[in-house]
Amino acid sequence: GGTSSRTKVGKSATSSRAVATSSSSRFEGTSTGLTSQTSSMPRRPISKLERERRRLRLLDAPVGEDGNNVEHMQGRLPTLSQEEVEEQVRFGPQSKRGNASQHPIGKYLSDNEHARSCFDMFAKNEQRYCGEWAVFYHSYSFAALIYEVHAAVASVLFRFRSQYAALPRILVHEFHDIPDATTLIQRFNSEFAENKRDHNPAFRKVGISAMSSLVSTGPEACTARVFVSGYSCKDIQFNNVLERVLEALHVPKEKVPSLATKIIKLSEKHGLDVSQFGGKPCKSQKAGHLLQIFIKRHLVDEIVYAAEPYGPLDVERMPVSKWANSNTSFSRGQVRIVAHPKLFMQANCVRMHVASADPTFHNSRKKFQEELCALITELGTRDSRESAATCIWGGTLPSWWCSEDQRQVA
Repeated sequence: GGTSSRTKVGKSATSSRAVATSSSSRFEGTSTGLTSQTSSMPRRPISKLERERRRLRLLDAPVGEDGNNVEHMQGRLPTLSQEEVEEQVRFGPQSKRGNASQHPIGKYLSDNEHARSCFDMFAKNEQRYCGEWAVFYHSYSFAALIYEVHAAVASVLFRFRSQYAALPRILVHEFHDIPDATTLIQRFNSEFAENKRDHNPAFRKVGISAMSSLVSTGPEACTARVFVSGYSCKDIQFNNVLERVLEALHVPKEKVPSLATKIIKLSEKHGLDVSQFGGKPCKSQKAGHLLQIFIKRHLVDEIVYAAEPYGPLDVERMPVSKWANSNTSFSRGQVRIVAHPKLFMQANCVRMHVASADPTFHNSRKKFQEELCALITELGTRDSRESAATCIWGGTLPSWWCSEDQRQVA
């Protein structure tokens, strides 16, 4: 799912510039206030080997009781200075920078009170986080059930606070070959550019499409216009994707269809459109969802690149962090994001909020997540949860992990 593209692209993809260092992140939607760290030491160039070692060390670092990555809190990653944070605050919310016209919201959502309230919520979030965080918007529709299952699994196994947002990807091992934006660009240039571009299955496993403003008008997508219907790729067998996630939980193969049916029925109960899974569409026929993704500014280059439609690199807006930190209008411009679960499940680097165009599901989503988590919790013993977590994590579990239901310590 996500922002699709339908026109030919004139520019050819080129190699990317170097990217910033990485870290891990866990989602936490209730944190208040912004923090910053000021370094008195000049930043020295980081070698490729050192960057990779740092990335691996931080991705697997333990999470403290306050939910923050311990290595990050010890200051091992470069962060914005206080002056840089204050400058971003002066620039203001990303969707209003550069005197961007707010007309698209009124044009496409003037008669939709629920949609306008959702966009108001997003705008307030931008105002709150604009100092240290860049923001991107991922539109989707039929993939919603997959994202919701990902979030519930991550809540039970990895302390992800699923009541606040869905989770686009969860199978960590699928990011082994493409862990960051630099690698994704390289693979795009060498392989995907001549083979389905960003619709290539290997690209889809790790990458999502996004716009950079609530009032984006293109290319290809207008955030306000697509909110109600959402974007989706119809060449995906959604049932197969759902069953693959359930199998990763070590659900016995013969029980997978039964569990999938229960999940679909639960979705229907709360108004989520599951028509692509053999279930019912939502009554409102408004199947769109919008995921607001905040990424710490010093991490943007690690997992984001500026893109043309279909995924080629947009060289003029690279490095993307420089563009994202500017006071220009963001009404035009797509990006691609490497939705690495180890990053998206921790709040010190990525924070998310979600809105659904269907008012019934939007208002019922928290209860839906509670009941979905309960279904997943019933899957088995502590040993089975550990096996599932190990499979999803792609190997050795982080030191903070335990086999208890992780929702209680999230």
